[in-house]
Amino acid sequence: MPDAAPPAIEVAVVFERLAAANAWEPWQHRVLEVVPDQGAFGRTPRKLVDDGRASRWLHPGLRLALHADECKGYFLNLTSGQPSWFVAWRGVEGDDSQVEVTAVSLSYIEADRRMTADEQVQSLPLANELCEWLREFTNAHFRPDTARKVRAQSFLSPEQRERQALDPQALKQLFQTDPHFRQGDGLDVVPLELRTEADPLARQRQIHQARALGLLDDDLKEQDKPAPGP
Repeated sequence: MPDAAPPAIEVAVVFERLAAANAWEPWQHRVLEVVPDQGAFGRTPRKLVDDGRASRWLHPGLRLALHADECKGYFLNLTSGQPSWFVAWRGVEGDDSQVEVTAVSLSYIEADRRMTADEQVQSLPLANELCEWLREFTNAHFRPDTARKVRAQSFLSPEQRERQALDPQALKQLFQTDPHFRQGDGLDVVPLELRTEADPLARQRQIHQARALGLLDDDLKEQDKPAPGP
């Protein structure tokens, strides 16, 4: 029996295009709103209004489907304090005056992935009735990740443990070279505004704050006891 189709809606995105007053950026684009698409807008972008400096463009026929494997991203969006649309877009190659909408999403994590892929992503507030639609789907399908255990140091040889005790830099070197340590640390789900590279102490405080808010999936359990030494 085939799987049921995921719940989905059709939407259209309205962009504003402004003539920029510099030689490096001839046009500026921003998302104004996301509206329901009942099929009356056609399938291709079209100009709504143009006064020579500012114009508005409608991009119709965009399908937004909910997927169970994106529920963590939906959860982060719903618990962010301001649930949002995420509109991803990029400029049309060879024509700076036009843009292409690559996705309309409700997943915080998908928005982060698309920004990492150098797409432009803009957020807009999500209407209450759509928040409820998203909440019902997320409640029905979200399965929180199980907490990961810290790998015990029993896999180290006695010589490695002794060297680590004598040399504080040994553990750092081991982290950088041993594949056992090189695992995801949960930072892929830290909200974009919590990321920083400039101040390591600030970064650490923000990571603790994110963990306290439940945004990280790397809650640590008590370590397994190491195997007895020789």
